[in-house]
Amino acid sequence: MECSKCRKNKELVNKHFKLCQGCNNERLHGSKYGKSYTNTKPKIKSLRKANTKPKQKSRKSLYANIKDGSRELDGMFEKDNRFYEESFNLSDHKCEECGAQLPTEFRDEDGRIQARWRYSHIIPKSIASEIRHDLNNINHLCLRCHSEWENGNKSLMKIFRKNYLKFSKYLTSWNPID
Repeated sequence: MECSKCRKNKELVNKHFKLCQGCNNERLHGSKYGKSYTNTKPKIKSLRKANTKPKQKSRKSLYANIKDGSRELDGMFEKDNRFYEESFNLSDHKCEECGAQLPTEFRDEDGRIQARWRYSHIIPKSIASEIRHDLNNINHLCLRCHSEWENGNKSLMKIFRKNYLKFSKYLTSWNPID
């Protein structure tokens, strides 16, 4: 194709203006060789000493803002553990949404609860703390479905109708079911 500026038969890089590479660079930067990369800013010396140690990421606990040994924290943590164990024992270990197999062991070899993500609160603890430990407020979900329930469009999920009927007074912001 022919460049509209230099009238040479070259490949066009700007279809709107019908310009070749050199003419387009001239249009954009004032030179057919493109933008000049000179350092126009003076280098400023830092007054602080350079940190020679690489910064390591620290893993914060979910309860980092609460002091260790807090009786209230320990009590809530223990209540949660007992609640999750009771819920685990009543479960058939299948995702309620897609039917995927969920872990069948409650604790690992170190005694920690495995797969806390499987316990999905229908009404979040932050909205209704009074039903935090209500077994009817739990769906057993795989990680993908739990994420969809928390962040996706709940009304498109199979479990939505059942959950809506159980907790309609809390779910007023959701679209009602026809």
